Amino acid sequence: MSDIFISYSTSDEQFAQFLHRHLTNEGLSVFLASVSLLPGQRWPQQILGALSQSSWVLFLASRAACSSPWVQQELGAAIATNKTLVPVVWDMPPSQLPGWVQHVQALNIAGASLSQVQAQMSAIAQRIKS
Repeated sequence: MSDIFISYSTSDEQFAQFLHRHLTNEGLSVFLASVSLLPGQRWPQQILGALSQSSWVLFLASRAACSSPWVQQELGAAIATNKTLVPVVWDMPPSQLPGWVQHVQALNIAGASLSQVQAQMSAIAQRIKS
């Protein structure tokens, strides 16, 4: 069981892996498909299983992710099962998030330094652990 599931577009892979490393170093169990899936696993079943077992979902809400059918499916499942959802935006204002996620307070990291992003993720990690 993972503490947190990262939903992202593959175009945001580098940022997703950075967050995975940081949150793992914070002592959390983190599901990130590109890191967590093993060769031979059927990824749709594994991804949805990991999502259902996680209590938090970190949504890397780039423009690419918002238009991805796979990300939309993950977020639909997260919303339907009342997961704690944290949209993280940087390449668009939170007001431009799709309607299905506009009701959730986003974390806007546009213009934030690496250390500021790390501090914000550490604060989220503390909330998850408490």
